[in-house]
Amino acid sequence: MSELRNVPAKIWVVSDTHLRSDQILPDSFTRRVVREDIIIHLGDFVSLEIIKQLRVIARLEAISGNCDPSSIRRLFPANKVIDIAGYKIGLAHGKGGYIETIKGVEKQFKGKVDVALFGHTHGPYHAKSDGTVFFNPGSLSMSRQGPESFGLLHLDNEGVWGEVIEL
Repeated sequence: MSELRNVPAKIWVVSDTHLRSDQILPDSFTRRVVREDIIIHLGDFVSLEIIKQLRVIARLEAISGNCDPSSIRRLFPANKVIDIAGYKIGLAHGKGGYIETIKGVEKQFKGKVDVALFGHTHGPYHAKSDGTVFFNPGSLSMSRQGPESFGLLHLDNEGVWGEVIEL
């Protein structure tokens, strides 16, 4: 990997916010984010208002999830690949149960990207297979496996890895 350039201050990873238009993002998340950062949302916003809240605080990269209404699905694809600082990053929401989601994301991205980010399971996951890091930050508001959480994606000359931060 060549020297990294233009790495944003931080890359925050969130998924499954499931917040209504009259709700706000948790302060324990938003107070950490600065304008120079990137927020990657992995679907299930549920409300356009949450998208507006995220765009106010930092650059937003996003995909839609299975619970998102058509207004959000028109804004964001179901999955995509982005490049940040020379790393190929695959974004997918996921579908089905826990194991089905992981297997589906592996089939879609394994060996094709440096890191595959996904949501849907409402629980954190971190693994590496065939050179691809798989990372799920859990759910920002509706965890099924312990406390609510979000992620911080680390990129450096040694590689890429995700850190889960519990609320």
